[in-house]
Amino acid sequence: MSKFLGKAALAVALATGLSSAALAQNMVVRSTGPSASSYPAGTKLANNARITLKNLDSVTVLSKSGTRVLRGPGTFSLNRTTRANATTTARLERFITNRGSSRARTGAVRSAGVEVATAAPKNPNLWFLDVTKGGKFCVANPDTLVLWRPDYTGSATASIVEPTGGNVTEVEWRKGNPLKKWPTAEAPLSSGAKYQVIGSNVPQAVEVNFVLLGKTPENLDEAAVALIENDCQSQLDLLVDTLGGGSDPEQG
Repeated sequence: MSKFLGKAALAVALATGLSSAALAQNMVVRSTGPSASSYPAGTKLANNARITLKNLDSVTVLSKSGTRVLRGPGTFSLNRTTRANATTTARLERFITNRGSSRARTGAVRSAGVEVATAAPKNPNLWFLDVTKGGKFCVANPDTLVLWRPDYTGSATASIVEPTGGNVTEVEWRKGNPLKKWPTAEAPLSSGAKYQVIGSNVPQAVEVNFVLLGKTPENLDEAAVALIENDCQSQLDLLVDTLGGGSDPEQG
């Protein structure tokens, strides 16, 4: 029910012809609990809006300054602003618009000449395909699609299998490199195309169902709308987690 209502809310917003600049400051990106149908994913909320939640409700609201997780029971005001610094703004722009960031590494410290990783690698770009994630994947530009692997401590390979014809394309990563361009010539991309990705150092194979967007979203609103409308859940989760910054949920 909530997924249907989320798409309906998006359809209304798009049908009104609103430009991205005119969209509301806040957008619901996750909603669970008794009030989920009142705040479906994709709902736009004004800065002066108030949200009333019941027991067991949880609503995640996305804004240009990050995310807020609201948990009921209680009433919450969205009239709160946070200035993002220049570094955060630039990082967010690269993450969403598919420009800049092309490499991700763990944090590391040296002890007695031995480098020890201190943090798990994180996908640095909304449009990099994580080889451990299956499901629908929104592609901003099929000519520049990149495969990203979280474990790049050694070399690795992956088999890309076209399920209908059974064609197999092999790709290979060198040690220390997390990125590999998708082999577009051997495995063409189109909306609805499905491929199975079998990595040599991942727990299990995943099936990816591609959705071609036609253009790269230029801002946070456009990116969130595209991911919600097309059910690209793993990318939406990545977007929310990247903006969330590990903040604690707000209790009513």
